Amino acid sequence: MLKRLTPFTVLALAATAGLAAAVLVLVTALNQPWLGLGLSPDPQAGLVQIETVAPDGPAGALQPGAPLAAVGGIGLEANDLVEEPDVAESYDALQRFFERQSALHAALSGDSVVLETEGASPARVEVTAASGRPLSSLPPAFWVQIVTGLVSVIVGAWVWSLRRGELSAQLLALAGLGILVAAFPAAVYSSRELALPGGLFHALSATNHFGALAFGVAMVALFLSYPRRLVPVSALWLLPAVYGVIWVMDTAWLGFSGPAGGYHLPTVILMAGILLGALLQYRASREDPAARAAIRWFALSVGLCAGTFVTVVLMPNLFGMQPTISQGYAFILFGMLFLGVAAGVARYRLFELEGWAFSILSYFGAVLLLVLVDAALISFVAMDRPEAFALSLLVVAILYLPFRDWLSRRLMRRREIDREELFGQIVDVALAREADRENRWRQVLRDAFRPLQISAAAGPVPEKPAIAEDGLALLLPVLPGLSPLKLSHAQSGRRLFSPQDRRFAGELYAMLAHAIASRDAHEKGASEERIRIARDMHDNMGAQLLSALHSERRERKDTLIRETISDLRDIVNNAARGGRPIGELLADLKVEALERLAAADIRLDWQDACDDGERVLAPNVSHSLRSVLREIVSNTIRHSGAETMRVRIEMRDGVLDLEASDDGRGLVAGSRGSGNGLSNLEARLLALKGTLVLEDAQPGLTVRARFPLAEGDAR
Repeated sequence: MLKRLTPFTVLALAATAGLAAAVLVLVTALNQPWLGLGLSPDPQAGLVQIETVAPDGPAGALQPGAPLAAVGGIGLEANDLVEEPDVAESYDALQRFFERQSALHAALSGDSVVLETEGASPARVEVTAASGRPLSSLPPAFWVQIVTGLVSVIVGAWVWSLRRGELSAQLLALAGLGILVAAFPAAVYSSRELALPGGLFHALSATNHFGALAFGVAMVALFLSYPRRLVPVSALWLLPAVYGVIWVMDTAWLGFSGPAGGYHLPTVILMAGILLGALLQYRASREDPAARAAIRWFALSVGLCAGTFVTVVLMPNLFGMQPTISQGYAFILFGMLFLGVAAGVARYRLFELEGWAFSILSYFGAVLLLVLVDAALISFVAMDRPEAFALSLLVVAILYLPFRDWLSRRLMRRREIDREELFGQIVDVALAREADRENRWRQVLRDAFRPLQISAAAGPVPEKPAIAEDGLALLLPVLPGLSPLKLSHAQSGRRLFSPQDRRFAGELYAMLAHAIASRDAHEKGASEERIRIARDMHDNMGAQLLSALHSERRERKDTLIRETISDLRDIVNNAARGGRPIGELLADLKVEALERLAAADIRLDWQDACDDGERVLAPNVSHSLRSVLREIVSNTIRHSGAETMRVRIEMRDGVLDLEASDDGRGLVAGSRGSGNGLSNLEARLLALKGTLVLEDAQPGLTVRARFPLAEGDAR
């Protein structure tokens, strides 16, 4: 059933159960007799000092600063106010402590109780203790332990909800539950005013020990199994078996002389086991930078937080010394531990989770904060529900969400990449010499992902970038002139490759593929243009010069030489400028046709109309138009015997129409397929996706050519 629940549902259930337990703890703490006194022990003098007195409390008549000597005829000792009962030297001393707690609690629970003070102004006051204490009387240490328990269990449930089948996630969830089980009972007895029932106190203390030992056992097992399994799973069961027996013996006060041997020493041993497991994991992951980064962060969180708690709270008790700080406040270290785990999930992908898992936890935190602030405003400020909810939303929006974004940027920061600079590098790769292209491409990948290693990909190569080896590697497909590559250990081994890295690699791959395709297209176009120029020079200019060399007529020789010079000028101009405006081209063609026809005593009637005279034509279109018109003029001069030639050229909507006619002999029977002139015209127009039509006008011949300019439009 639990496997079907969404991560958010699991978090909601964990939070609900935790809050329910917190309410139970709160009710238990509040339903205790209350005098309204703030008491503190004086171990040197063995006295109990009155620090503060609540003016409206049952004991409001007492004066602050006076020693409280007795309650209900029972003389008070400094040890009666000890925060943690397991500081007792022996189980006998612990039993005596619980008995005194029972007696004091019974005295306070009666109809009235006599309070006796000593000092300069001794007093004896009979009061009736309140049956319950107000919420405001609970010390800050109480709330620290409650919040720590909730944070721990929620973070543990969060990781487990995302990796329910993983042993490491299960162990972390158990560790978080152990902190809650340890912190909540301690919140009750460490914040008592004076006394609790001895049986309840003993049960709370035993529950606290159980939670603390469960946390330690779960953490030792975790470090023995994550990220690498150092011992078989069956061997891990020895830990709860052994420590379960130790807890039962300590709870029953058997086998050990006191809490120092039955609780403190086993706990210190567990802490040493945690540190040893972390050291072994660090050594085992020396060949895995990502795992080493994760275990470094995790071990640092556990070592600093749990280690500090053991050092300043438990070890002094082991050697008969007083702790240096309050245990209630020391519990905050465990909250920091689990927050460190959450931060590690975001930054180092602890437990193989990604950044979206951090987002789930942070947004759940926003919802939880909203509920808590709303409840606090309604309960303590006495605000109406709509106003309280609106103010809660404002607090979350102004304080929590900006803090969440700042924390996310700090923990999940990525190196910003200048896209313009990267695009320039991609173009450099595409234009580099083949010998240098591979090295430049690898440098781009180093700048983008900072991998520890870039190597040639072995085995099947994907068609697009893909994550391999559980995020340790990123595979890049083959590109023209480049081999497939494998990137290992992103960001110098500090993290694994993520889907975001895969998408970014896909962008780089597409950019480079496009740049290489553009380069190939440019080189192909340049090669085709060189071939065309060579063909035109060979076919047209070579033939014209050869004809001029062997021509016996001077006029014919001059005409051929002029055509050759014009062709050469076209080649030079087109190569230099890449194309000519159609208006300029038509003016040149008109002058050339006029000169040639005038030499043959043929009058020219020329008209042209263009919707855009500045339109630039590509070199192949310009040259084809010139060749078509030149061939028509040549045929008119050679074969028509005409007196007048009429030329009409019109360009509309990207299509050019050419009509040339004369008043000569027209088509001679059987001449339609003879000669190369008409074949050349048809070939050129076919290359431009155009058409050629010849009509016998009787008299004369009409030639119509039509072709689109889109194929060669240079604009």
